[in-house]
Order: sequence, then structure tokens, then C-alpha cells
Amino acid sequence: MAKILITGNKGFLGTRFQRYHGREHQIEGVGREDLDILDSDAVQRKIAAFGPRIVIHGAAVTATAFCEQNPEQAREINVTGALNVAAAARDAGARMVFLSTEQVFNGNDEPGPYSEDHQAVPNTVYGKTKLEAEERLREISQDLLILRLTWLFGLPEFREPVNSNVVWDSIRIAISGRRTKVAVHEYRGVTWVYDLLDRFPALLELPSGTYHVGSENDLNRYDLFRHVFCELGISHRVEELLVPDHKLYRERPRDIRLDTEKILSRGIVFPESTRAISQCLRDFMTAGIALPG
Repeated sequence: MAKILITGNKGFLGTRFQRYHGREHQIEGVGREDLDILDSDAVQRKIAAFGPRIVIHGAAVTATAFCEQNPEQAREINVTGALNVAAAARDAGARMVFLSTEQVFNGNDEPGPYSEDHQAVPNTVYGKTKLEAEERLREISQDLLILRLTWLFGLPEFREPVNSNVVWDSIRIAISGRRTKVAVHEYRGVTWVYDLLDRFPALLELPSGTYHVGSENDLNRYDLFRHVFCELGISHRVEELLVPDHKLYRERPRDIRLDTEKILSRGIVFPESTRAISQCLRDFMTAGIALPG
């Protein structure tokens, strides 16, 4: 049993991580109500008192629009906060696990998928702050694991938040009956949160370094949404509700796909995104949860 401290424990991934791994590990979850990560002394005291073997830093400002409107606040939380946590983890002799993002490649001109060695060129405040945090964390952490995650998806669960994601957004469109534009020129991997949780123990044992983590996908966003509709048995509603948006990203396609060969070579395998979507929906329907039909 390992002692693990995770920041951002009230978020989509953090809540599920605690529940999913709480029996085999001693997990201390902290959110903004419990700890101000900008208070370096408070962070030091908290981590020293718990004495974790692993610190997973998931706390961040992830809303891209908010980051663009509040760049200084975003940088303070996403960079300074991460550095405070990493320094405290180092001083406590704990491994630092930094949860980063595919969006560090948001400004790259060449198409993906991108390997860990590919030069990242972020063009958003969010992506820039995450990449800066990665770079500065390497300067202070002796045992640092950087996990660049793809877009996570899942469905609402009791007392656990759900983020905007390909499956839940598709279901909400079907429920509302509202015609919605979906980008054709956008490509990214999408990963079922439980596929990630299943593989977290293996990920935490990886040698220090940067790793691209998640399911690979070559479909554009529109085709992914269409796949969800087909899996729900409502393919007949695709033309009614999903409007292919050919204008967004037309001049410069958004391609933030990650090459996951590095973790694959170490035996960590994720299902392809459409398979993961299908399994997610099957599991929820098997559990008796009614989805729109």
C-alpha cells in the first residue's frame, strides 16, 4: 500500500482516482478548500505531515477561455502552484507526478501524432502555462513523472463531477434535440477515464521522464460524435442533430494527437478511442443506466 497525495481531488479525474484506488492505497486528496497551492509554506506543511511516497499534481485552471481572459491568474496557479507542490514533494522524498496535456501542441503547424521528443508549440495561455510548468519542474524535481493526457471522457456518477467530453456532450445533444455544429478539422485522442485509472498503477512505476498517455484516434471530432450516436442506437438522428462545421479550423486544422509508442513499448496499452467509447456506453447500459434512444 502506497501513500499517495493528489491535488485537484474534487475534479473529474481526482474524484474517481480516490474512489477507484482508495482501497489498495492510502490516499490523501486535497482541493482548493483544503489547501492553497500558492501558499508555499502551507503546501510544505501539508505534504510533510502526510509523508507520501507519491504526489500527483492534478490541480490546475483548465478552462481555456478563462485562461485567455485571466492569463496572470492562470500562470500563477498552473506554474507557481505546481512548483510549490513539486518543491514540497522533493523535500518530503516523494515522487512528483505532474498531469499535463496534449494542448501543449495546440500551435504546432505540422500534423500529429506527436512524440514526446517533438518540440511543443502551444498557442493558448493554458497550453503555455502547462509547458512552462513542465520545463521548470524539471529544474527542481529529481524524481519527476510528466504525463501528458489526451481528452478524458466519461458519464455523470453519484457525487462526482463530469467534464465536457465527447460522450457526455453527444448525449446532451440527443436529449436536448438542439442542432449543434461539430468541427470537421479537429483531431485528438479521447480516453475513457476508467481506462486511465486501470493503468495508473503501471504508469506510476515508469522511470522518470515525459510520457504521452491515452487512447489514440484518427477520426475527426464530427466522426467521433457520430460514432457515439451510432453506439446509442440513434444513427438516424445524426443528420438531424449534428451539423458538420467545415469552417472552424479550416485554414489551420487543429491536430493535437499524441503518439503513445513510448508507453506501449513498456507494456502499457490503451484501446483505440472508438473501442473505448463503445465499452463505456456498454458498461453504463449494462448497469441499467438509461441513455437516450
